[in-house]
Amino acid sequence: MAARPLVAGLAVLAALVLSVVPASGLGPLYGSLAGPDAIAPGQAGVYNLTIFGGPDGAVRYTVQWHITGSNAAGGLPTAANPTTATDNRTTFRLNVTAPQAEQTITLFVKISASVGSTVENTTVQKSIVVVTPVVLSATFTNQGTTAAVNVTVRFYVDGALVGTETIARINPSGSATATFNYLPANLQSGTHQVRIEADLDRNGVIDPARGEVVVSSLFYRGSAPLSTGWTVLIGIAVFVPVLIVTIGLRRRQQT
Repeated sequence: MAARPLVAGLAVLAALVLSVVPASGLGPLYGSLAGPDAIAPGQAGVYNLTIFGGPDGAVRYTVQWHITGSNAAGGLPTAANPTTATDNRTTFRLNVTAPQAEQTITLFVKISASVGSTVENTTVQKSIVVVTPVVLSATFTNQGTTAAVNVTVRFYVDGALVGTETIARINPSGSATATFNYLPANLQSGTHQVRIEADLDRNGVIDPARGEVVVSSLFYRGSAPLSTGWTVLIGIAVFVPVLIVTIGLRRRQQT
């Protein structure tokens, strides 16, 4: 007789546990956004939405998105005219266009999942910095007697890698330029260092004895546009293809 209260207690506990499980078998509906944290004014950006949870079965998803900001002129889609897509897949590509003014905008997404009379809704959003890019440019001259091919050029700002470009070929006595558009999102006012490396054998190690180059310079960011107007010239005399690098930094003009 003593075992009956225990069995009854377990039954009540099981009923309580079952009562907190969502009606859908997949858990609460939610979305995740992946894409660039910064884009240039007027630039198009693509953001990938992945949907999780929600109703079980043959689900139909409706996704609606727009951007908001302090000065959203030129940005798309707008809150007044959002973009809508419907499908049974759980991944969507969301296209946006940044406004013309520098600011932080928000990509706002509504998600609706429906199966028959069952409908679940949720939202997800992402902050995006709209900022004018800084053009990092390095021109390399090969003073050796053999061609330099597939030269890896790495761009660093304040010690952090911000981009990589490849120069396919630099012929003897020839020159080539690598350019990278750096988006200085959240870059504080003050002096910053830009460093550019040329890696001939693409092993991640800069060896001056092989003609590989590291060059750095400083730039200043204030509340006004970035300072411009300097060039650094470095030449290295070694026995294999020698690269002379000229680096420049300028703020890309908006059109």
